[in-house]
Amino acid sequence: MTEYNRLTAAYKEWLSALNYESKNALVGVEMIRKFTLWLWKREITEIEQIDKEHITEYFEQLRNTKSKTTGKPLSINTIKTHSRELRRFSKYLRESSQGNIEVNIKIETPPVSQNQKIIFTTQEIQKLYEACEDNLLGIRDKAMLGVYYGCGLRRTEGAMLEVSDIQFNRRMIYVRKGKNYKQRYVPMTKRVFDNMMEYNMLSRPKLTTESSGNYFFIGYRGEQLGGEQLGTRFTQLKVKADITKPGNLHSLRHSIASHLLAKGMSIEQIARFLGHDCLESTQIYTHISETLLLHSESIS
Repeated sequence: MTEYNRLTAAYKEWLSALNYESKNALVGVEMIRKFTLWLWKREITEIEQIDKEHITEYFEQLRNTKSKTTGKPLSINTIKTHSRELRRFSKYLRESSQGNIEVNIKIETPPVSQNQKIIFTTQEIQKLYEACEDNLLGIRDKAMLGVYYGCGLRRTEGAMLEVSDIQFNRRMIYVRKGKNYKQRYVPMTKRVFDNMMEYNMLSRPKLTTESSGNYFFIGYRGEQLGGEQLGTRFTQLKVKADITKPGNLHSLRHSIASHLLAKGMSIEQIARFLGHDCLESTQIYTHISETLLLHSESIS
């Protein structure tokens, strides 16, 4: 195990050097430790010995492994995380000229019912925009819809945005620390750009106090708005729009993904837009009924 222990320790340092979040990095390193221990028990002591059959066998074992916490089989998301981490470990090996591991595992995602994914129609999105009042907070609400629907950011990604992350000259939003350590640039449509610019130039300066810092979304007292506060604001906006359908900020992300798919954007493009690490995460939207979308008109 000496060589595998060395590689695992070096991988941890590599993640740290790239500023990966410590908590997630530790989870990833632990997954690699379990994988290398599995190899060692089968007398596979060198990276060069690993082949596709070994990878297939390992993931078959994961599918048959029960969680120590729940006693149930590992979830699809957990297995996907193992797959992503192994690909990331392989990237480290390649970049450090220490070998390569071919990870080409297809993880089937079971069909998802409409009850599990709340999708707002484009008409409902329009109603949300129309519910935004013509005042400082209403201008901010439009920017919030732009970030979470127009740009499809996750709740925490939007809450952690800083002013400098909104690159108006490029019409891009820079997501510094997305899920699974991924950084990405997300384009702004004209509508999103206009709403973001209006908030940044007219509303935010009047809300700002000495303690506001550089966070993009701030409250009427000048404080940073966290994900929970933004979620509460969205719920209030939904009530104003007379939308009784369940759904939260993350439903806006599901909605834009489904709308883009219905408009003909490829799965690969949507995956890059959302910051997904693998296509399996994006293909879930192909299971959502197109009847939610066929009679909707684009508003972006």
